[in-house]
Amino acid sequence: MPVPHLYNSDVNCEPPQVRPGEVRDLHRILIAGHFGFPNGEGATARVHAYAKGLSGAGCDVRVVCLGWTERSTQGAKNQEVHGSYQGIPFVYAGGSPFRDTSFARRRLRTARAALQLARMARPAHGRGPADVILLSYDGPITSALWPVTTVMACRFAGSAFVMEKSEYPFVYAPAWTKAWAWVVTRTMYKLPDAVIVISTCLERYFLSRVRRGARVIRIPILVDLDEFHLSPAEAPDRDILSYAGNLDNPGEVEDLLESFGEVAARFPQWSLRIIGGSRDPRALDRFRARAADMGLVERVEFTGSVGRLEIPGLLREAAAFALPRASGIFSTAGFPTKLGEYLAMGKPVVVTATGDIPLYLRDGVDAYLVPPDDTHAFAARLAEVFADPSAAREVGERGRETARREFDIVSQCRRLADFMEEVGSAKAPSQVIPG
Repeated sequence: MPVPHLYNSDVNCEPPQVRPGEVRDLHRILIAGHFGFPNGEGATARVHAYAKGLSGAGCDVRVVCLGWTERSTQGAKNQEVHGSYQGIPFVYAGGSPFRDTSFARRRLRTARAALQLARMARPAHGRGPADVILLSYDGPITSALWPVTTVMACRFAGSAFVMEKSEYPFVYAPAWTKAWAWVVTRTMYKLPDAVIVISTCLERYFLSRVRRGARVIRIPILVDLDEFHLSPAEAPDRDILSYAGNLDNPGEVEDLLESFGEVAARFPQWSLRIIGGSRDPRALDRFRARAADMGLVERVEFTGSVGRLEIPGLLREAAAFALPRASGIFSTAGFPTKLGEYLAMGKPVVVTATGDIPLYLRDGVDAYLVPPDDTHAFAARLAEVFADPSAAREVGERGRETARREFDIVSQCRRLADFMEEVGSAKAPSQVIPG
């Protein structure tokens, strides 16, 4: 088991500046995984933040999508096989973002994606090999395939293999995969040269599982303050409480409806907007029916799934944000990216105090923190925000300063670029870099 060694890299220290046009010694990074791009959920948002931040830090970054993300062309958010989004080149290495109806052709696309990743890592067209391949993935089916494929591509090209994890492994895996999970967590996690984690819980988890000589760095949630901001001219003219995220997250939407319903009659000017979709096509109808049963059909809006470019505009229209997370290992190990986006808007945020959230936010100072699994307490904090908008506004403004100080992609990704440059150039003793 590796022995942690603290690395002197404080996030609040000013990192080395990269002048415009300057390229680091670390030339090429491939960010690969089974996620959608440029549109998607939490994993996509984090990959986009990595790519944009590392590019700004002087790295040459490309995003490689290893699987399909769309089931049909109708309503598809990702339709291009390759392209560029905000200056970030991306490609669906299997040849399409759409799921093929044939099982055999899907397997062929998986093989094609693996070969394409290996080709992209090799020198070509006057470009050197990739210095680092960063693999961001999750799921029991791909748990062994992509780490093995990626480490082979890295050995073939002479690249460093860095794994990224922002969720507790196999937390919702069915019972029949438990034995497989035990094997994976004790073998596949020995393959990477380094691991990026999002929380202290995952930091401890991976330090006990990586091989000797591998390194672990904690990078918290990331937010692009240029993308998520509010100018005085864009101040909302309606009292909208907003939530944005994956509607499949257990309990979040249900608890939010209960809490809002508890105070809705006292604050008739406020409405609730729930932004996001679900893999279950019946989920939105079920939530709408619940809102109707509570007498809130005119007060609750469900947008459904929206593209990434639409999210900042929708958040600018909100007067406050809500994020109720249930207790459990999912919330303890995770750290929701949307929280950083909420804070960056400079609006009051009511959020449950799970995982690392209390390490960065102070109740009543830069956010309103609530114990998990208590919809009445959550409702009481919503009422506090609604009843005293002046005090809530000050909390929101301090929340934006916290986002700037702790979660800004510029400072965090310069720090990450320094880390990757070291990983790409040498294999250091196992150590943890504090967040």
